[in-house]
Amino acid sequence: MKKIMDIVILVLSVVLCVGVKLAFHACETGENVMACHWAEQAVFAMGIVLVVQSAALLLCRESGMRKGICLAMIPTSAVTAFIPGFFIHLCMMKDMRCHTVMRPAVMIVAILITVCAIVRTVQQKVE
Repeated sequence: MKKIMDIVILVLSVVLCVGVKLAFHACETGENVMACHWAEQAVFAMGIVLVVQSAALLLCRESGMRKGICLAMIPTSAVTAFIPGFFIHLCMMKDMRCHTVMRPAVMIVAILITVCAIVRTVQQKVE
């Protein structure tokens, strides 16, 4: 069950990282690069960090290190959930793609990663 949770966290991290570029990306940039583009870039960077952390969680064998990785993933994914719209403001038009697609998708996936990391941390205590 614990390995399955590690794989779920890795898959969600990859979905966040790749999805923000392909499926739920921000508005097209054109000549004017808007703030939503930078929010997308920041989410992508945090997604890379989460992929590396979740891969380390999957490969690591030592219980203490696994717990530390899980604990590090909690704030990383929680902060990622609030990058678009809170830490980096999006464009002013509320009907644009960054508000209607990117922000909700990033929040859902990042919060799922946070919840899974919390569950995995609790599982580590049980070991």
